[in-house]
Amino acid sequence: MKKIIFFLVSFFFANFMMAQSVIVLHSTDTTAGFTGNTAFADAYALAQTGDTLYLSGGAFTMSSEIAKGLKIFGAGIHPDSTSATYITQLSGDVDIRNGADGLYFEGIQFAHGIRENYTHVVDDVSFVRCKFISTLDFGISGTPAVLRENYAFIQSVFLNRLDMEGVTNSLITNCIFNDRIYNSNSNSIKNSSFLYNPSSASYDIIDNSNTNLISNCIFHATSSYIIDGASNTIQNCVTQDAAPGYGSTPIDVNNYKGIDLSTVFIALPSEPFSFDDNYHLTPSAETTYLGDDGTQVGIYGGLFPLKEGFVPQNPHISTKTISSGTDENGFLNVDVEVNAQDN
Repeated sequence: MKKIIFFLVSFFFANFMMAQSVIVLHSTDTTAGFTGNTAFADAYALAQTGDTLYLSGGAFTMSSEIAKGLKIFGAGIHPDSTSATYITQLSGDVDIRNGADGLYFEGIQFAHGIRENYTHVVDDVSFVRCKFISTLDFGISGTPAVLRENYAFIQSVFLNRLDMEGVTNSLITNCIFNDRIYNSNSNSIKNSSFLYNPSSASYDIIDNSNTNLISNCIFHATSSYIIDGASNTIQNCVTQDAAPGYGSTPIDVNNYKGIDLSTVFIALPSEPFSFDDNYHLTPSAETTYLGDDGTQVGIYGGLFPLKEGFVPQNPHISTKTISSGTDENGFLNVDVEVNAQDN
């Protein structure tokens, strides 16, 4: 492990000095580095299922498809926590294809769409502390005959819609949504904030979705157009509307309705999403609006309370200081602080 960290720090130092984006591939028998416009494609071509890619801050172009179960870590998505490295951004639409079971992303901003065609059935896909600028569509052209399972979206930000077509028995938790969720069936949606405020029943926040467990969430909408679907269980959620629409035959358990959210948050977040907003509840609200597990509702409650700064779990470069020139002995003074992460 020490060898890996040393290699990562060495390459990230090179990133600082040469203003290049760097990818480090780590497998059981090799560690290799890649730079340049084709860094991601080159690293992906060499990688095998089970390998890990570490991406520095900066921009990378994705391969057009992912068909390997890789673990891919970036430097983070929050401008403040990545001030020393810049955020990690992946550009280009990507298709998840057969063979990518176990695919894992953390600490990455996706500039373009993520898709999965209905003919491909991939299980165990995770996105942790990621930001999605474009659409995620897991049901291109239809619904798979065999449903995909065990997807996880944890502590992530969605600026566009999430289409869960064909994905079941999966978890969405401690996320922030600036748009809607479509076609979610038999999934768990927990401890999330929904900023979207629909103007009509044609644009429900959780749309065409059935038999989900929706718990401990905060809906910021002032309208009643919350959920469209059947037989969803909604529990310990907060809505501003006193009579929110929960679809047909809902199971409505211990929900907080008609709540003025300006009394819930220290500073009320609003649409559109901004990292400058504060999602912390007031001390009073933390003990008043409790989830089904006894912790506070929203993104700071539950099993995966939001980690400040959305910092990924890989070693994190928090500060760097590089002198503008050499000293009298010809040495360049460089001070880089790297912090290990607990989670």
